[in-house]
Amino acid sequence: MKIVTKYILRELLGPFFFGLLAFSGMFLGFALINIIQWAEVYNVPFFTVLKLWSFNFPENIAYGAYIGMLLATLLGLGRMTGHSETIAMQAGGVSFMKIATPVLLTGLVVSMVTFFFNETLTPMAKRAYRQERAYLISHKPKGVIKNYFFTDYGKDGVKRLVYAEEYHTAEERFLNVMIQEVKDEKLIRTIKTKELLWGKDSWYFKEGEIFYYKEDSVVPIRVSEGYNPSGLDKNPNQVSLLAQKPEEMSWSELKWYLKNTSLNQKTKNRLEVQLHLKLAMPFASFFFALLGTPLALQSQRRTSSTGLGLSLVYVIIYYLLMALGSFLGQSGTVSPFIGAWFQNIILGLFGGYKFLRKALYLS
Repeated sequence: MKIVTKYILRELLGPFFFGLLAFSGMFLGFALINIIQWAEVYNVPFFTVLKLWSFNFPENIAYGAYIGMLLATLLGLGRMTGHSETIAMQAGGVSFMKIATPVLLTGLVVSMVTFFFNETLTPMAKRAYRQERAYLISHKPKGVIKNYFFTDYGKDGVKRLVYAEEYHTAEERFLNVMIQEVKDEKLIRTIKTKELLWGKDSWYFKEGEIFYYKEDSVVPIRVSEGYNPSGLDKNPNQVSLLAQKPEEMSWSELKWYLKNTSLNQKTKNRLEVQLHLKLAMPFASFFFALLGTPLALQSQRRTSSTGLGLSLVYVIIYYLLMALGSFLGQSGTVSPFIGAWFQNIILGLFGGYKFLRKALYLS
């Protein structure tokens, strides 16, 4: 790694971590206030409050990352420009692209790390937060899903309806189950059992009743001890996922959920916008780096407060554009993908124009 690249990266790191900690801390502060207000109602112990607060860390750190990247670009490069260091580099033969490349690569790395956070830690933390709150309110056992229901779809539409009074995720076990199988929109079989267990690669029950429907008659069969396949082809992870809230899912989980559930168009548009936002928001770091680089390399002197002010202005613009794009995507005016990426597209085009213009000017 060249000395110039190392120096630029070192100048970026300080403002980046400052922005990351400052804005993440602000979001976490708001979260803590909300938890404390809620905890007072239910007399929640102090250490439980801290536990609930800790579940907010992954999501809010991810929010602070792209704001930190914009701040790093405007303050880090802005300080170098204000001290004429970038001018001296260019006079010494260092091109604009050699100065900009470390910034863009840093933005790309921050985007990928943020996406990794959102795929792994954030969904788990959200689910743990919801389960902990539910337990504190109603003492509902953790890992137990009450009144489990989902519709299993095939190529020709509904193929199975599954209902269980309880699903124990850790034990991979349904209790008091009824499965209704459908073919050509007609009910062909019903399975009733007290217990449905996961074994090897399928769900089975030891005893229960099976009802076959043939024309106007019903053929009941009593099943005793033995291995009896249920026909349910979803594995335990997929069964658990179908019971989760879409807001708590990762990008890959929500994508699978949308493919395996039937939703009305309004709900589908809303969830598809959420799906694409899970990718669009982490990559804001890259687009902020693209936008911030030409702005920071302008020749006029700029104070740190000016850089901070510009960062806040562009963050507000980003959120306004995101709200507009989400509305357009959910309403069907534009595709959910365009709606979710709307803010990145607009700032990317503006930043790309400024970037290209600066590169041509200094070439």
